Amino acid sequence: MYRLLVSIFDGIDRGLDALSDGIRAAWRRAWDGPLQSVLFYLIIVLTGVRIILDALFSTADRALGVVERAIITVAMLSMVFLSFNDYLHREVPSLSLDVPGGANMALVLMVWVGFIGASLATRHRKHLAVDATDRILSPGAARILKRFTSFAAAGLCWMLARGSWKLMAESLEYEDSVEGLNVWEWLAGPMNSIIGMLPGEPVEGVAWPTVEPGGDFPLWLAQLILPVSFGLMAARFAGLGLFMPAPPPTDDDEDDIKAAATTTPAGPREPGNRTRRDVVFAGLFPGLLLGVGATLYFGTGGLILAASILLVLTGAPLFVAIGVAALSCALLIGNYDVVSVSTDMFEATKKHELLAIPFFVLAGNLMTKGSIADRLVGVARAAVGAVPGGLGLATIFSCVIFAAISGSSPVTVIAIGSIMFPMLVKEGYPERYSMGVLSTAGSLGIIIPPSVPMIVYAIVVSTPQSPLSPSDLFIAGVLPGLFMAAMLAIYTLYATRGVKVTAPVVISKTGEATSTSYFGNLLSAGRRGFLALMLPVLILGGIYGLLDLSFIGIPFAVKFTVTEAAAVAVVYALVVELFFHRELKWKKIPGVLAESGMMMGSLFLILVLAIAFNRFLTVEQVPQQAADWLVSHVDSKMTFIILVNIFLLLLGCVMDILSAILIVAPLLAPIAARFGLHPVHFAIMFIVNLEIGYLTPPMGINLFVASAVFKRSIVEVIRGVLPFLLLMLFCLAVISWFPSLSLALLE
Repeated sequence: MYRLLVSIFDGIDRGLDALSDGIRAAWRRAWDGPLQSVLFYLIIVLTGVRIILDALFSTADRALGVVERAIITVAMLSMVFLSFNDYLHREVPSLSLDVPGGANMALVLMVWVGFIGASLATRHRKHLAVDATDRILSPGAARILKRFTSFAAAGLCWMLARGSWKLMAESLEYEDSVEGLNVWEWLAGPMNSIIGMLPGEPVEGVAWPTVEPGGDFPLWLAQLILPVSFGLMAARFAGLGLFMPAPPPTDDDEDDIKAAATTTPAGPREPGNRTRRDVVFAGLFPGLLLGVGATLYFGTGGLILAASILLVLTGAPLFVAIGVAALSCALLIGNYDVVSVSTDMFEATKKHELLAIPFFVLAGNLMTKGSIADRLVGVARAAVGAVPGGLGLATIFSCVIFAAISGSSPVTVIAIGSIMFPMLVKEGYPERYSMGVLSTAGSLGIIIPPSVPMIVYAIVVSTPQSPLSPSDLFIAGVLPGLFMAAMLAIYTLYATRGVKVTAPVVISKTGEATSTSYFGNLLSAGRRGFLALMLPVLILGGIYGLLDLSFIGIPFAVKFTVTEAAAVAVVYALVVELFFHRELKWKKIPGVLAESGMMMGSLFLILVLAIAFNRFLTVEQVPQQAADWLVSHVDSKMTFIILVNIFLLLLGCVMDILSAILIVAPLLAPIAARFGLHPVHFAIMFIVNLEIGYLTPPMGINLFVASAVFKRSIVEVIRGVLPFLLLMLFCLAVISWFPSLSLALLE
């Protein structure tokens, strides 16, 4: 029996060997014959197809980019003109043109600029993202995740494009129009020419209608940019996932410091082999996210939250994480359709206060590219003279003044830091102190008015029952901002006590430092920077009504709304830089406008999607339920203040300030009101908390901006910021415990 079994197994073994040898021989004959040629030609063909498709994609993308930049340039200039003309028409009718509906047309153009800017930001990869993968993974593993997030973004954009198309088709079918806006006679012809180029029928049996001069401005034409821009973004993200091309060059690489600093670490990474850590992060995150997507059939809010967090961790643009949350909640929890999300997005744009955001961004860019920032620094240096720590005090003074014009913290760090950091180091100030004071003083841009985050906060928190004006927040931010600046100045005097005092200096017309008498320096710097100094006087004086001279018998008064002040800031900066300072060249204006449009677009997309998400939360009464739970578990206002400060500090470590305002502020503001906190005081406390987030890893934008501007590692910047961070926490405690600091100027 044993021998029989052995012979059977031997036979099976010989048969398997023969079969294996036969397969190998057949494979060898096929490989040596036609198979090798077929595979070779197949590889050649596929490679050629990929190269051709990549070239076609790049060419079409480049051509579209030129068109988009042109549209943004014309639209931005038109927005500024219309808003500025609207102010002149009210205050000085003799100097204005009669443009009926100019403010509403500016709003329509803002929608176009916002969404076209978002599409162009996709081309230049300037969407805000928590791109920790570049700092954790090897380049190869990071590219895998980038492909994954690109396809996720493409899917989201495609869904939003379809929903936006249906929204536009409904407006076309019902012949809706933009309220308070008629078609200008000279504009009807160009509009009809564009309409004539549109393909197909948007609605079955309904062709693209032409517009009549003097008739109502069709709403569908204002909404048309939504499906177009989302469609372009879907194609660009899909192309990025397929081909992973290098980012296209810009007109001026130095102009892109802010966007690069918010998404990539300083310094190149050495290529390396993939490690187990790479496998975990590059494979586990997408795997978990796909698993979450599969289990969404059960439809829990926790799974949607987990999916959004994983998208953020994998480096997806922030608008993708917010958009996925908004769409998932609408489809799986609220039983809405994509059209409802698109409707909420478009409705979110019908706020004239939003116009102030692109205007302040543009004004800050104009001042950075021109010489206003440099001249302000010269005045600050001459003013402090040769006092101990004088250059550090001049740094704080310069940041405060520039922040009062630009309304942006990263722009302040770029504009002042690029000028002051080399000076501080040259004068013997410690590098850590120099990096810390510039990063921290630059963050005052969101508390010193005017402030873009304050505008966004007022928009998302205001309700018909309890409106909140950006002007009130501006006024309330003055004393806290000056208090924080004073604390920075006191610390500067202490930290720089050992630095050798040098003679007074002033910046000459050639940009060199010259030593003369103190008053000679001050006079020379004041003369050179007079027009630059008048900009914050004009803007802040107009917002706060401080330029009314009627009380001394002079019939002169200047009063702006926040939006008008932003438009005036752009006009003033353009006139001063082009005709008086003459250091900003005409040929750079289109690039500045396009760059501002891209910055606006990256913010605009987050803004409208977050507002759409907030509306879902409001309909589902999530804020009310959270307020009820918190009130039932917290028994005093002081406890609530402590808990909310801790929560916001932690939130600022992992989320940028605008996303935090858009998502969290509508939830916490009603709760704060239940505890009796003044809405303006809570707003200032909220913003100061998140201002500290600019200085805390991993989402501290100012840390990455400073790392790029100062050409130092992120670890060195964090070490320099640490003592200032503790000082800011002290300032936060004072502002939280003493509401009068925020409310004194409002009373």
